[in-house]
Amino acid sequence: MARFSDAAKRDPYRNFNFRIKFGTELVAACRKMSALDVTVHMTPFRAGDSVTSVEEKSPGRTAYGDVTFEAGVTDNHLFETWANQLADLNDRPVRLPDNQFRREVTIEVMDIDRISVVRTYVLHRAWVTKYTAMSDLAGDGNDVIIESVVMVHEGFTREPNAGA
Repeated sequence: MARFSDAAKRDPYRNFNFRIKFGTELVAACRKMSALDVTVHMTPFRAGDSVTSVEEKSPGRTAYGDVTFEAGVTDNHLFETWANQLADLNDRPVRLPDNQFRREVTIEVMDIDRISVVRTYVLHRAWVTKYTAMSDLAGDGNDVIIESVVMVHEGFTREPNAGA
């Protein structure tokens, strides 16, 4: 009976070994991130002189899904500070310039031993569209208090990793 060697084994990476960076700052206690996805919408077309009843289909606009990050509430105010850049207009009557509230967000997937980064994705021109300061509170609960941000972005890229 043939036996597979360790060299041939390819275990998938685990979804619980990851790090999130907003710019160069590591997000503390980040426990969950929603999926990265992209959709290319279809544009139907039928020429007026077409002899067929089958419509042609062409690629249309590209849309990137919102990304949600959840973190345990700590003394780190990174989510709140970023979210309030657009939400808190009390001190200034106009919106901030793009380069002050849009950020590059880096997602690093780690190997099972948390030694090496095996995949890196970067969200481009991301900004916070929704901020939840804390999750529900319950007197009889024992859950961690969670804060979250929902970000929109203008695309993501997979970056090369050293040694990959």
